[in-house]
Amino acid sequence: MLRFYCSFLATIIVSIVMAQGPTIQASNLVVDQTSCTETNVSWTNGNGASRIVVASKNSAISSFPVKNTYYLASDSFGNGNSISGSEFIVYNGIGSSVTVKKLDPNQTYFFSVFEYNGTGLVFDYLNTSYPEISTKTENLSIDFSMDDNYQCETGNTTNFTSSITQSKPQAVNYSWNFGDFTTSTQQNPSKSYSTYGIFTVKLKVTSPGCVAEVIKYDTIAPEPVVDFAIDPAYPNNSLIQCFYQPDGNLNHFYFKNNSTFRYLSTPYSNTVFKWIYGDGTFDDQIINGDVSYQKPGVYNVKLIISNSFTPRDELCTDSIDLTVEVRQKPIDTLNLILDSVMCINNNVFDFQHNTSDANAQHQWDFGDGNTSSLALASHTYSTTGNYEVTLEVTDDNGCYDIYKDSTAVVKQPDNSFDGLQLSYCEGDDDVNLIPKISGGSWISNLVSVGGVFSPNVAGNYQVSYAVDEDGCKDTFTRSTSVFELPVFELGVDTVICQGERFTKKIDKGSSSLLWSNGAIDSSILIQTPGIFWVQKTENGCSYRDSINVSVISPPNFELGNDSLLCGDGVKNINLISKNATYSWNDGYVGGERGITSSGYYSVTVSNQCGSYTDDINLTFLPYACEIFIPNAFSPNNDGLNDIFKPSGNVTLKSMQIYNRWGELLYESSEGEFGWDGSYQKKLVHEGYYFFIIRYTKPQNGFESPYVSKGEVYLFR
Repeated sequence: MLRFYCSFLATIIVSIVMAQGPTIQASNLVVDQTSCTETNVSWTNGNGASRIVVASKNSAISSFPVKNTYYLASDSFGNGNSISGSEFIVYNGIGSSVTVKKLDPNQTYFFSVFEYNGTGLVFDYLNTSYPEISTKTENLSIDFSMDDNYQCETGNTTNFTSSITQSKPQAVNYSWNFGDFTTSTQQNPSKSYSTYGIFTVKLKVTSPGCVAEVIKYDTIAPEPVVDFAIDPAYPNNSLIQCFYQPDGNLNHFYFKNNSTFRYLSTPYSNTVFKWIYGDGTFDDQIINGDVSYQKPGVYNVKLIISNSFTPRDELCTDSIDLTVEVRQKPIDTLNLILDSVMCINNNVFDFQHNTSDANAQHQWDFGDGNTSSLALASHTYSTTGNYEVTLEVTDDNGCYDIYKDSTAVVKQPDNSFDGLQLSYCEGDDDVNLIPKISGGSWISNLVSVGGVFSPNVAGNYQVSYAVDEDGCKDTFTRSTSVFELPVFELGVDTVICQGERFTKKIDKGSSSLLWSNGAIDSSILIQTPGIFWVQKTENGCSYRDSINVSVISPPNFELGNDSLLCGDGVKNINLISKNATYSWNDGYVGGERGITSSGYYSVTVSNQCGSYTDDINLTFLPYACEIFIPNAFSPNNDGLNDIFKPSGNVTLKSMQIYNRWGELLYESSEGEFGWDGSYQKKLVHEGYYFFIIRYTKPQNGFESPYVSKGEVYLFR
């Protein structure tokens, strides 16, 4: 034993003495084929017998291997020996590459290679000039969303939408597990669950060297199974009830809830009840519903139950309907016909219940001791007064009803009226009819609401006046006739020539006639001008028509003498002859015209009594007959405007000059018309002076006189 120990110790000593460190580090350090969890590291070896590869995450290598320490390596990052707690040995050997595994995605890893020599307990590392490199692992992160992660079982469909993030675009594969033993490889699948539950949905996405998973939960909530029925525990509780039950109470329906419920294994659960009775009423949060209806009819009763298994109270609902009927009361007031008020004379009251139930039993009580078991009854009261009428009916279903009303029998009113004659003529004035009792209604096509009779349409009429006095309705009627007016036409207005005459005649028939001249025969002879009328009377109604007779002579006129006119003049001609036509030689039509051109003009005027022709020659001067009067002159003997003198195509007759005080300074004489600005042989002062000039010019064949007045300014 002692010899072995000494030998071993000697070996160690020899090894320690013999181990010498390398002098050349590894080189050409390369990182490639990096994925999410792996990368390949390669290098060119130095002159060491072996080498270690140190890896660090997210920080460079800051520690060195310790001399005479042997490090165990693992190509799974984090499993090999550590130099400093965060720097791990991923390779120890004589090779030149290693594939490092179990890396985290999207992280930066640093790698260094240290050459060393030695065996046993002696290891010498070269810790200077070591190569170092870093790389970032690829990233594949995934997520998915659900359009609704809480649904009711019925009709559920979840649409899944995936999202991925890659540091480098690569083909990916999708693997869905929906938690009910069904899967999908689609990118965005849809899923409908066949049952309720809370399902674990897992999405796994892989790409070369990368794997990512995410888990979420999809909740499919169960609906309640709703059922209810009439509760048999209550007497007379059926789906069909009378409006009033046999005990006289109002109908009452009691319902029993027979629903079943299913639950999820969640800490929250909520159940909501709602009864809807079909008449606008409802109950909340009661298990068993009940209702009394205020009207007959068929009603749909609905029970709605909702479950929720989330604090958000997302409800899953089921419902069921049940139809109940409340039978009509045997007496429908819309089917009742009851006379309420009548006059005592000849009163017959009708009491009718028009029911479709032929087996219904009726009992009328008329309030005066008389009764009837007929559905359609009538009754006559012997005295005036108010009576209570009662009807009791039991229908074929045993439903009972009672109805009460009242009738009144009143005395007969006097509803006659005055003011209506036996006959009228069409178009006579309106007549106010006067009733004995006001407030009634007039019945006639010719009578207004206010009782005004308008005899505007011929015929025989009945005028009635209806009153409702204390509920007694009675009508008074009188007759009248409206006769047509004996309308005729005497004819149109007539024109005759002087000395002519004619006969006017109308059909007399059975009527009487009166002419404007007092004649009563059917015709008269007319030979003078004037208005002639005749009045025809029949059935006391008269109508009058008239004509206007004019007596005219043959045309007779003169166009005047042949004339000389100024160039701007007009020869106005105005010929007037009754019922005449006018024919001019130049084609003009009409008796009134203004001629402005020289020429020969001839016109023939004709009427039914004869015709007449006249002519005229007109000559228009080639210039306008106008006068020119200066507004200023300067009598200074310079030969320019020394004399104030009018000129033009006119014949001067006289000229007078006045000063501003009205004093006559100048008056023409012996055909001399010019003022030299002097008065009594003395020059007058500069200023305004006033003139009156009289002259004539041709117009319509005559020399027409004119006067011009104004002022002229004298310059010095």
